[in-house]
Amino acid sequence: MLNIIIDANQFLSAFIFHGMMKIVFDLVLDNKLKLYVAPALRREVLRKLHEFEVDQQVQEEIMFFIEKRGISITPNVKVTVCRDPEDNYLLELAETSKATYLITRDKDLLELPNKRWKNTKILKPEQFLSYLRRKKLLS
Repeated sequence: MLNIIIDANQFLSAFIFHGMMKIVFDLVLDNKLKLYVAPALRREVLRKLHEFEVDQQVQEEIMFFIEKRGISITPNVKVTVCRDPEDNYLLELAETSKATYLITRDKDLLELPNKRWKNTKILKPEQFLSYLRRKKLLS
């Protein structure tokens, strides 16, 4: 099973705009992917939900998903490599969880050398979906 981390913006893409990431969240629901979350990711998702003035019911749905389907861990490393220091928490989560993939559209993360951090590959959503199709996890 693949261990993944999903950037806060991709939660909004899936749950609010019903974008392509909805497929990935469905695979988490089906226990085909393991989603790792950390307190900093929860805070960032909540901040974005408030920033975009998302309906309370949708906010609750997203937070319920994070609490029930996400594997919560507190990173045990400190990272300071990202051009945007506010994105370092995702790399800390990736390193601690030993995630296989970090799914994001964040340019600061995608511009890291070789689009990876330690053993975590950093992909855009469409690249991750293409990978899932090739591995027959997605039809």
